[in-house]
Amino acid sequence: MRIKYKKLLLVAGITLITSFCFSEQVKADADPEIKADNYAMDVKLNTKRNQLNETVTITVKNNGQNSVKEVVVRNIAYGVLKYNRKHFKKHNKNVKTTVYSVSEEGKNLSYNYGEDHSNLYVTLPSDLKAGQSQAITLKLTTDVPYRKDRFGYQNIRGGKVYNLSFCFPYLSDYRNGQWNYHPYSDEGENRNNGVSNYHVSFYAPKSYKVAATGDNSIFNGKTTIEARDARDMAIVASNRFKVSHAKADGIVINNFYLPGKKSSNYNKLTKQTAIDSLKLFDKKVGKYPYKELDITEYPFNNSTGGMEYPGLIMISGNGFLNKKKSPNSYAYTELVGDVSHEVAHQWFYSTIGTDEYTEPWLDEGMAEFFEESVYGLTKTPSRTMQTKMMHVKFTDKDRRRLVKTFNAIIKMDIKDNKRSIINYPLNKIPKGKDEADIAYDTAKMFYDELMVAMGKQKFFQAMQDYYRTYYLKQTTGREFLNIIRKYDNSKKVNKIISNFIDPKYL
Repeated sequence: MRIKYKKLLLVAGITLITSFCFSEQVKADADPEIKADNYAMDVKLNTKRNQLNETVTITVKNNGQNSVKEVVVRNIAYGVLKYNRKHFKKHNKNVKTTVYSVSEEGKNLSYNYGEDHSNLYVTLPSDLKAGQSQAITLKLTTDVPYRKDRFGYQNIRGGKVYNLSFCFPYLSDYRNGQWNYHPYSDEGENRNNGVSNYHVSFYAPKSYKVAATGDNSIFNGKTTIEARDARDMAIVASNRFKVSHAKADGIVINNFYLPGKKSSNYNKLTKQTAIDSLKLFDKKVGKYPYKELDITEYPFNNSTGGMEYPGLIMISGNGFLNKKKSPNSYAYTELVGDVSHEVAHQWFYSTIGTDEYTEPWLDEGMAEFFEESVYGLTKTPSRTMQTKMMHVKFTDKDRRRLVKTFNAIIKMDIKDNKRSIINYPLNKIPKGKDEADIAYDTAKMFYDELMVAMGKQKFFQAMQDYYRTYYLKQTTGREFLNIIRKYDNSKKVNKIISNFIDPKYL
């Protein structure tokens, strides 16, 4: 997710510069011991009742050494809707999710809710032994809340847009002999999922265009979705979407956007920013893992810039949706930042899996760094397009001055030797601070200092090693730091690490 700031350093570098011109092998973290190999999902969207009817079959595989009799399925929609009932009562006082049955080959299984009703403790018909698989099926209905959020719907232009995420049941994460999960966090994410394969049949009225994780095809109101090696499933549907397409290094980009005063500008700049970001991050880190990238526009609340999923990103288009007013300069600056940030998450969260609740600095801080300090400091066609749309002059000389200023600021920060801890879990963030302060802004500074202290060549070699080592796996902050020290274990680098990282949270 991208949280918008009142102060932007480098993505807003155009505005800034025009107004301020003076080893050893590292072992990867194993996949979960109990893992979902496949999800077969049948999902029907009722646009009159704003409700999902779901049948979800999860194939559970025991990759561990010990038998298990019980598995935990997360129906995270319970936590989402509970939050909405409390904080957005006007439209959502009655929203709920109801599980009707959990079964195996047509035979009902017993299950109990945990203290958090998002957790279903399902008793299997027999012990699931090492190497064995078991398919369990859930049938449920889930209301879609009326809200400008990653799970919710909005009325727009005489139609509707549905964001469908954080609403599908999934297998909890099982490691070290226990089921691991986190409560729903509205300000952050609570995901920590191994990759799986999704086979989805999604039904919506024929007038709806559908974007989704994975490859999809639509016929007569049925969208067939196939997603391999994905950590999550997200679907966006609207009867007001327009769609345009582009390619970047063979990757198909599908841009789903809404009509507005300057929708053509939104469409062009979004696609070009995605193209540039994909090419740049491919080069700096490693190959994008999927064949397609879907981008969807949505009128998020004013503090949210976008949201990330494997092969799909949601982007706030608020600055471009006014029927009468043209977008201001800030809208263009926000748009390139939003797109680049969410594209970066395809590497940091989608491909390299981390625990977003306990270590958000690893995904959000990294995406912020690649948005501002990599994309934001690189000459690209999208940055040129942005300046033309803003009617601002930004020359190569200005860009070089911006890079020079950036390096000078970061060297000064390293010299100042200030301590700012970034690796707090979401439930341990100190009073007076929030996730945006720590996991985004300050974490970006940590990566800035590492890059400048190590030098770009060494730093990006480490990033490429990190990507190869944990490609489609799950990892931790401790393992990331092991990679960094493999390439630079100097006193300066270790001092930077100690200034930002508290060992007790690793």
